[in-house]
Amino acid sequence: MKSRYTIAHRGLKEGVHAYEWSVGDEFWKARPEGGIIGGEAEVAATLEKGATGVMRLEVRIEGNVTVPCDRCLEDCSLPVDYTGRLAVKVSDREQPLEEDVLWLMPGDSLIDLEQYIYESVVLSLPMHRVHPEDVHGQPLCNPAMLERFKIVSEEEFDELTKIEDLTK
Repeated sequence: MKSRYTIAHRGLKEGVHAYEWSVGDEFWKARPEGGIIGGEAEVAATLEKGATGVMRLEVRIEGNVTVPCDRCLEDCSLPVDYTGRLAVKVSDREQPLEEDVLWLMPGDSLIDLEQYIYESVVLSLPMHRVHPEDVHGQPLCNPAMLERFKIVSEEEFDELTKIEDLTK
């Protein structure tokens, strides 16, 4: 199945070419392994094609995604703000992965950015995915859930076990 996040680079004239796509809930629902539940983002790609066939690609992704909060497990919206630059190179043999290079085979007429968009957003998210804090420094997490996860001190634990023993 052809991705809708592609650039047909064959036949493009030298110069700069701009592309835009929207990424929505369907995109994320098809990829549950990244932990993203949903979200909306705008993707802007600029392809610069040089005289020798050298291509440079810049991709900008802005929006918000929804993930489970690591603290309270409720849905949490996180901002996405990513910019990446790639050199697009052609080779007739498999090349080792390089961080800033997208390799194409000589017969490829499309640059498919679907996986690149997905990985860029997932890797741009913070390791600790939690609700932001309010102006007083308190988390905007579900208070009932935070109460359930509350860790008691040793003194509180001893007091709770004494009460439990008395009720038996």
